[in-house]
Amino acid sequence: MQAVAGPSYLLVTPVYEEAELLDELVTSVRSQELRPHAWVIVDDGSADGTAATLARAARRDPWIHVVALPRLERRPPPALRYAEVLGIGFRAAAEIAEADGIDHAYVANLDADIRCPPGLMADLVARAEGDRMLGIVSAALVEVREDGEIVPQLGLPCGSPHGGLRLWRRECLEEIAFYPSPQWASVTGVRARNRGWKTMIDAELSAEVVRADATRDGWWAGYRRMGQAEWHVGMHPIVVAAQAVTASARERDLRGLALVAGYVESALRRQRRSHDPEVLDYFGDDLPRERFGDWIDRLPRFGRPRRR
Repeated sequence: MQAVAGPSYLLVTPVYEEAELLDELVTSVRSQELRPHAWVIVDDGSADGTAATLARAARRDPWIHVVALPRLERRPPPALRYAEVLGIGFRAAAEIAEADGIDHAYVANLDADIRCPPGLMADLVARAEGDRMLGIVSAALVEVREDGEIVPQLGLPCGSPHGGLRLWRRECLEEIAFYPSPQWASVTGVRARNRGWKTMIDAELSAEVVRADATRDGWWAGYRRMGQAEWHVGMHPIVVAAQAVTASARERDLRGLALVAGYVESALRRQRRSHDPEVLDYFGDDLPRERFGDWIDRLPRFGRPRRR
C-alpha cells in the first residue's frame, strides 16, 4: 500500500520478545493512510520468534529497518531499558534519514501492543501541522475488555502524552535532548513544556492497547516498578497516593498498594534519584501544587527532594 502525500515522519518501535504481537503490528502500520518514510524496529535481543518475523517484514518492505541488539545476560529495570532502546531507535532513525536524504518533519514512536486505525497517523500529523508550537501529541489509548467495555488507559500524573504512542515534532525532540529515564514519558513532557512547546493528548483520536498497561510480567510487578520509577524522579508522596487510589478503584484490586510498595521500598533503601534539578523541582514541588493547591506545603517533606 502506498502512503498518501503528506509531511514525512519516521517511526520507531522498541521490541523485546513480542513475536505474538508483531504480525498485527506490521499490518497496522502498513495500513496507515500516511505511512512512515522509514520505520526502525529495535529488537533488544529477543529469544523467541521476534527476529524471524521482523526479517520477513523487512524483506517485503524496504522502508522497514531492523536494528538487532545483542542479548543481555543481566537486564536493567524494564522501564529504564525501554528508554535506552527507544533512544537507540531515535538515533538509528536519524542516521537512516540522513543517509537516505529523508527531510522528515516528525518522529513517532509506537509500542508493539498498540493498534492504530488507518487514519490515525495522518490525523496526528494534521494536528501538529495546525499548531507550530505543538511539540508532542498522542491519541487516547483504550483497552477493550472481554465483555466489550472500552476503558481508557490511565494517564500520566503530569498530563504528558502517553509514552506508547507519540508524534514528536523533530525540533522539539532535538531540543529536549532525550535521555534514558525510568519515567521518560513524564520527564520529556515536562522538559518540552519548559522550553515553550505544547504537549497534548487528542481525546478525539484513539488507538487500542491489546495488553493492559504495566501488566506484561503481572500487574503487581508492573505497578511496583512504577512506584520505584516515581521515587527516582522525586514524585511527591501525595501524588503517588492519589495515583494508587485511582488505580485500585478502577481495577478493584491492589495495584495501588503495589505502586506505593515500590515507592516506599525505594525510599527506605535510599535508591538513586534523578540528578536533573528541572525534573526534581517539577515532580517534588510544582506538580503537587498544580493538582492539590498550596495546602500541600503543610505536609511533611518525606520523599520530597531538597532544593539545591
